[in-house]
Amino acid sequence: MNHSLAGICSRENLKKVLEAGWLCAAVLVPLAFYPWGISAFDLPKSALLQALVLLMGAAALALISGGRDAVHSRIPPMVLAAIVFAGVIVLATATSVDPRISLLGSTERRQGLLTWLSYPLLFIIVAMALRTRQQAQRLLKALVWTSTPIVVYGLFQALGLDAFQWQTSAASRVLSTLGRANFLGSYLVLVIPLTLVQAIVAGAAGSSSPRRRLPYLVLLVGQVVCLALTLARGAWVGFFFSVVFLALAGSAVAGRRRWRGLTLAVALLILIVVAVWVAPVRMLQPLVDLPDVERLTALSRMDAGSVAARLTIWRFTVPLIFERPWLGYGPETMYEVFVRVFPPQLVYYQGRHVTVDRAHNLWLDLAMSFGVLGVMAFGAMLVGFAKLFWQGFCCSRERSDRIIWVGLGAAVFGYLVEQQFGFHTTGNATVFWLLLGLGVAMSRGLESEIGAGDGAERGPLPSLSCVMLAGFCLIAIALIGVRPLLADSACWQSQQGKYSMEHRLAKAEEAVRLQPLEPAYWEHLSWLVFRAGNASQAEQEILVAERLAPNDPRILAAKGAFYALWGEEEPQRLAQAESAYRRAIDLAPHIATYHTALGLILVKGGRRQEALVEMERAVDLDATDGVAFAYLADLYSALGRADAAERASSMARQYGVEEAESGP
Repeated sequence: MNHSLAGICSRENLKKVLEAGWLCAAVLVPLAFYPWGISAFDLPKSALLQALVLLMGAAALALISGGRDAVHSRIPPMVLAAIVFAGVIVLATATSVDPRISLLGSTERRQGLLTWLSYPLLFIIVAMALRTRQQAQRLLKALVWTSTPIVVYGLFQALGLDAFQWQTSAASRVLSTLGRANFLGSYLVLVIPLTLVQAIVAGAAGSSSPRRRLPYLVLLVGQVVCLALTLARGAWVGFFFSVVFLALAGSAVAGRRRWRGLTLAVALLILIVVAVWVAPVRMLQPLVDLPDVERLTALSRMDAGSVAARLTIWRFTVPLIFERPWLGYGPETMYEVFVRVFPPQLVYYQGRHVTVDRAHNLWLDLAMSFGVLGVMAFGAMLVGFAKLFWQGFCCSRERSDRIIWVGLGAAVFGYLVEQQFGFHTTGNATVFWLLLGLGVAMSRGLESEIGAGDGAERGPLPSLSCVMLAGFCLIAIALIGVRPLLADSACWQSQQGKYSMEHRLAKAEEAVRLQPLEPAYWEHLSWLVFRAGNASQAEQEILVAERLAPNDPRILAAKGAFYALWGEEEPQRLAQAESAYRRAIDLAPHIATYHTALGLILVKGGRRQEALVEMERAVDLDATDGVAFAYLADLYSALGRADAAERASSMARQYGVEEAESGP
């Protein structure tokens, strides 16, 4: 048995574990989703990535502990920068304004410490352990062909053939396995250049070039069509600059200097056409009104839509960064920080119930999460990659290597351009960090797989070490991967009205048992217990949610709503509802719905003048909230102010509300 275990723990097998790990990350992470959970996309991807990186890390440690190994002795500067970046991530989490959420990540995004650490660790493993040309080709092909089911699913969604009814606020319903149209667009910006260069390399490999190229070209067409269908303008911009990069670098590889000037001229002409297109020229109005073309023309609107929303978010984010510059606020904390300064005009740009948990800009997001130190470490990595690209592109002897460098450079460059209007998600970030690691590995020189390694590296490692590492990995994967998925699925089932109340309660209790540090699960359990008739027990659950997230105004607003509902039976509970809403308003003073809810509580307590102040504040913050105007009209009427009541009622009708659901 010891001999068998030693064979399993041989260095060659551990190297295979490393390669299997990064190939699985390339294939499975972008594909992973689980429709029977609340976080159907981000949680499965992050849990899978964390598990894979953990296994790869254990294998790498086993190799290092066994002596000189497949990892190179000299550490490249980019890897050093990644190590520094990982250290900054840990420090930012330790000093976070909310360590719990920075450690575990939010329910919506799952980008806490464990996920963020997985990115540089994945990069380091690929950079140090990928040794051969065959390994590089397998990784590139895995990245390219994984996009096939993603593109096919996206095209099915465009045709209305989706088996799942996903809810999305994006302009396009084409979200595939990435969870949102702009996330899919970001992913395609990364893989389209890789597909193109693979087609070129495959075509140059032999006499049967048309047949070898055809599958890649078909996939490439599907990718571009799918990218167009996402209606993701940031991805379109990233794709445009990626194509320009490909054309310029490709002309250098082909030795066609005249193509460079032609490329720049065509690119400039396209930019001029787009600038004229988005300009408010009356003669172009018939074209502007074509279906979906307004997505492009809306780029010129600085007072409405997502462009205005991003500009507003950026303007209010910068002062927050200066308040805490060095290590930022910690991963996943932007919502709790930004809500303090939430600009009321955002309601008009992006909707009443859309929260701001990202700056939608790579550098601002990094600065908010990890401060200037994180920005510098990440920037150092990008500078290092640019240097490696230039060296590899100029010095590679093999033409195929230069072509691959062009694809890597175009993918990274296009993604970085797109990220000036978006943010990291697990599916896209995994591909991005894999490409960075591949770039470092290629810069060190790739060997042929035949004869790679020597006999001294084939010996077994200590069996006890392998057993301990395997046991540790299994326990850790169960804790950080399986339990969150089971908890998320249980909470989802508890929200399905088709089940009995007993079943829903049991599932909600299972969710908090599996993930006791998730306040959203406790909040949901509280409501179910209250509906089941046990208000005292429900109060205990909502208080647990508040203790876990004391600075989250959403939890405090839920607490206020709970006491307001309980106050219909026990009026003394209205004071607790008022206290909860006032605390929520202290944390988020510009959220109109909190003022409306507090106004209703004050009306129920007979304090109409105080309620009037809150109601008027609500409509000042959101002049499009018909429900708030309807409540205000009822309050004016109760105070004998008929003219004001009529004006408020008219505003309510203007926004589609005939009367308040329950007047004061």
